[in-house]
Amino acid sequence: MSEKLIGLEDLPDNFKVYLEDSFRKDLISKAVKEVGGFIKLSKEISIDWSSLCKIRRGYRLINNRKSPYFIKISLLKKLLEITDTSLLEAEKSIVGLTFNKMLANTRLPIYITPQLASLTGHVFGDGHVSKERFKYVNQRKELVEEVENYTKLIFGHDGRRFFYNGCYGIEFPGVIGRLLSFIGVPLGRRTTQEFQVPTWIKNGTKEIKSAFLRALFDDEGSIINNEHYHFIAISMYKQSNLIDGHLKFLNEIRQMLNDLEMTPTKISFKKNWNDTKEFGFRIYNMKSIITFSQNVGFTHHIKNQKLIKTIENYNNIRI
Repeated sequence: MSEKLIGLEDLPDNFKVYLEDSFRKDLISKAVKEVGGFIKLSKEISIDWSSLCKIRRGYRLINNRKSPYFIKISLLKKLLEITDTSLLEAEKSIVGLTFNKMLANTRLPIYITPQLASLTGHVFGDGHVSKERFKYVNQRKELVEEVENYTKLIFGHDGRRFFYNGCYGIEFPGVIGRLLSFIGVPLGRRTTQEFQVPTWIKNGTKEIKSAFLRALFDDEGSIINNEHYHFIAISMYKQSNLIDGHLKFLNEIRQMLNDLEMTPTKISFKKNWNDTKEFGFRIYNMKSIITFSQNVGFTHHIKNQKLIKTIENYNNIRI
């Protein structure tokens, strides 16, 4: 069974949850019985009785239409304490999360999976996470579809597709971005802050490391295959005053490749761009390139075809 990464206990108290009907109604009934009445319970947990009514029935009416009514985690914890109900029991009954009024049909807990590792790799690549949204933009439709499918699988949200300046894109609400930040991805511009590979990926299984690296190389990597050179490369930019942390991050990527039996070059400086510097490394050794194909590979169709061609050419020369 996969390891638990995010549970109810890991979420801030200002997050809101939607509970299954039977559990929610039973919880309120038990709490009312414990304190001796509905009005007494509303005073005990510091909300008005009409809000407690909405929590119990699970919706409110807006323009004669039912709208789901969520409960703050801080308030849920008060009800759990009154009824002597565990967080784990409540966690099993969560069917949705919200932050900034946007819903994700997410059940808890969230587990460590290759799909989550891949999604994390794409966030470190061409994705952008903020409190308002999680957005991913790429010229390759297959990569955007991968992000869309994995986000739907893990967080229960379809997202909104768009097309801009020759690129495909998908955008999700801020609650998805906040959840991703809890698993170790940075909020905001990555070039202006330090970050490292999340521990659960660095210490993960071969499948977890491979999924993360594949997504990152899909977005940030390249493959050169001509009559003079054959190599896989990756490089990323960072604000000039944050280079030490950036080199540490790139060395973590190199170590993960080593863990998967590849031998990358040392990190080297590439070029300056505005107030940032580009650093990266390559995989030259053909044995390592073949191992990359076997243990990591590309989802990016063009890069994958170049990788296949590189190995075929090498094998033909050897024959």
